[in-house]
Amino acid sequence: MLALLAAGTPAAGASAGPPFCKGVKPCVIGGDAGATWVLAAASSPARARATAARLLRNAKAVHRQYGAPEWIDLRVIKKGACWRRYGSGKVEASRSCTYKHVERELS
Repeated sequence: MLALLAAGTPAAGASAGPPFCKGVKPCVIGGDAGATWVLAAASSPARARATAARLLRNAKAVHRQYGAPEWIDLRVIKKGACWRRYGSGKVEASRSCTYKHVERELS
């Protein structure tokens, strides 16, 4: 097994979850079936709006396909120091580091 991981091939049990972050990098997801949060980074306000729109489209597609989540919380933060500090999703990003915050009920 160690040889497979060292060679760079993915493990057989490693399957990707719902595609919330499809087409968006860097991106981190968390939460549960009722409410999911998605955290992404952007380099400018214009890029942040485009990223938030893409994440919302992805979330609506996931909701149509799986019937979950009911709520989505999207945050697009600044790249660089802000992403290094808040990118893990363990601490909520400050307002000065947040380009875009969208909280919606998916129905």
